[in-house]
Amino acid sequence: MADAAATLAQPDSLWLATASAEPFEAPPLAGERSVEIAIVGGGFTGLSAALHAAEIGASVALLEAGPIGYGASGRNGGQVNPGVKLDEAALSARYGEAGRGLHRFGQEAPDFLAALVERQGLACRFARPGLLRLAHHPAALATVRQAAAGLRKAGVAALDLDAADVERRVGTTRYLGGLYDPRGASVQPLDLARELARVARNAGAELFPNSPAQSLRREPGRWRIATPNGALLARKVLVATNAYSDALVPGLARSLLPVNSFQIATPSLGPEHAGILPGGETVYDSRRLVLYFRRSPDGRLMLGGRASFQSSRETSREVADYSVLEEVLHGIFPALRGVPVTHRWTGLVGITFDYLPHYHALDDELHVMVGYNGRGVALANRCGAWLGRKLAGQPEAISLPNTPIKPFPFHFARSAVLDLGMKWNRLLDRFGR
Repeated sequence: MADAAATLAQPDSLWLATASAEPFEAPPLAGERSVEIAIVGGGFTGLSAALHAAEIGASVALLEAGPIGYGASGRNGGQVNPGVKLDEAALSARYGEAGRGLHRFGQEAPDFLAALVERQGLACRFARPGLLRLAHHPAALATVRQAAAGLRKAGVAALDLDAADVERRVGTTRYLGGLYDPRGASVQPLDLARELARVARNAGAELFPNSPAQSLRREPGRWRIATPNGALLARKVLVATNAYSDALVPGLARSLLPVNSFQIATPSLGPEHAGILPGGETVYDSRRLVLYFRRSPDGRLMLGGRASFQSSRETSREVADYSVLEEVLHGIFPALRGVPVTHRWTGLVGITFDYLPHYHALDDELHVMVGYNGRGVALANRCGAWLGRKLAGQPEAISLPNTPIKPFPFHFARSAVLDLGMKWNRLLDRFGR
């Protein structure tokens, strides 16, 4: 098993091909190591937690099954978007003050990440041109208008966009209108993960890539996490494995749906395509099957979304799945029909039953944070910082809902049920329902 862990490689993607940050190099865990805080998962949540705990002075070590940034943190669309699924009223009605805390985290997450990038000098090509949320049929436009009004009421300088505004900002006549949210930003996500690892190590955290956690066992006064070549002993444990969760924490994997988010990218676009997203905003639209697109730092157009739910396997060359996205790309931007797709990749998104992030504070200082539902670039970094400070003994005044681990209904049949739901939602999207 040690050899298998050591050979796990970063999957191909646009971000791997264009990364400027050096891969994080460190040997796997060997022998026994004792720390105050152990973190399982080398994505944004775990890296941010490790950094912020180490900055306080806690002894902290992080285990990652593959290279740093192996999972969704190194393969997502790089959109730094604010918010969570429910508004403040709904969250406070459900969870009280902790619900208001979750809402606040969602709203402030892009600002938090922007400040973290500046404070630590993270070379991740962070840019903040704003976010466009577009409506593809009249009912969706009414919802977007209502959302923009709510943002303005909350003090956000959101703008209403009509079809002409969208054509000017995006370069397509496909949408009826939308909104502009100035808080939106973008990053090169693999660079961000690698840079977070660098500064976490500089702050004193120990990071062990290619060190999968094989078991988690309670011992008197501590936890033991076994890896292929060693063991990590800790008083407190944070499990931040999200869509890559397994049997390490009983029931956790069954509380999440690991869903493929497929992505494609063109070559760098020339001056003949200068009208496509000239301002560099990030975009997502109103479809039930989430669709998002943006310009990459080197001028490509990348587009991602849910193309298939037939399996949670990460298949990087399923022609049928990527052809769905290419058809959508050409529908939005007909001028790109003759432009080849140069990169195709996928990664797993952790979906929860209520589409909200889940924090589980379990017995004996075992903590879990998962389920960002496609909004993890900013929010995972914010939640990770909160957890790092909490576990290091300097908790913030704000709190998050502490929920029990509950299995997803019909989790055993998730692929078939989700695929049927996807086809139904695709029909609704097509006919503007």
